[in-house]
Amino acid sequence: VETILKKAADLIRTRVDYKFILILLFLKRISDKWELEYDKAYEEALTDGFTKEQAKVEAKNAAYHDFDLPEEYLWENIRKDVNTLPEKFSKALKKIAELNPELKDVVDSVDFVQFAASLENAEILRQLIELFSEKKLHRVSPDILGDAYEWILRYFAPTKAKEGEIYTPREVIQVLIEILDPKPEESVYDPACGSAGMLIEAFKHVEKKFGKDEAAKLFLYGQEANQKTIALAKMNMYIHDIRDSHLEYGDTFLYPKFKEGDSLRQFNVVIANPPWNQDGYGEDVLKKGEFWRKRFTYGFNPRSSADWGWIQHMLASAGDGNARVGIVIDNGCLF
Repeated sequence: VETILKKAADLIRTRVDYKFILILLFLKRISDKWELEYDKAYEEALTDGFTKEQAKVEAKNAAYHDFDLPEEYLWENIRKDVNTLPEKFSKALKKIAELNPELKDVVDSVDFVQFAASLENAEILRQLIELFSEKKLHRVSPDILGDAYEWILRYFAPTKAKEGEIYTPREVIQVLIEILDPKPEESVYDPACGSAGMLIEAFKHVEKKFGKDEAAKLFLYGQEANQKTIALAKMNMYIHDIRDSHLEYGDTFLYPKFKEGDSLRQFNVVIANPPWNQDGYGEDVLKKGEFWRKRFTYGFNPRSSADWGWIQHMLASAGDGNARVGIVIDNGCLF
């Protein structure tokens, strides 16, 4: 998988938005997995006494699949005609988003037709698809695929994104998670979740210590103000085989999405690497946000840096008793 990604990275370099690679990886994974689920359902239907034709129809039923995929939009069917690749991919992504509401604004967040308008890009797309077609991804473990996804983010994320907007170095997250030590049945919240790396690491920590079944009992919550980044987060969760998480799009300061009654929801673990020195959130703006009196009880940050606002929001989101808060922040917040 890593070899394929490195070749893909060489192909696109800085000429193409790296999100295209992530979308292709995601689509290839769900398509290959659909085929695996189809084969299993087909065999079971035959065992249950269905004829071959009946079993084929039964095995396509959405009930047997993670995602509802029309057969014409499976990977191998899309790539058959090289001349219609961009159109086919765009139609496929729109249809998949339509049939699977949880993928709305996720898979359909890039436009392959517009991308392939130039001959050079059309050729890059063709080569990328051939590259991803070399291997089946249905039996690749979520850990390996997840690492591949992280590798793309690490390789391509611009400097600003590496300051927490999209990508935080895994080593930093691991240290924080070790300290906070999330446990089964606890809730973990990231108010600036980026591509969801911190929530995924919390899940993996519990899985390693207590096993997959116990990790599934972890309640994961995240909010992100950039719509394209929340799409990356949702794909990242699926690639890691984490199906039960609550990721919301919106401005955390103005419209916090997780509420209980007339107050902020309280969590056992609050963790984030929010945007450092974020400007535009002075006292006048923060007072427009919901529950501002309960959140910013220690005073307001200057307009030029919201660091202190993030810290206070996180403190206000931590429950009583054994709640823990971990934050990666620029040292400017000390002044």
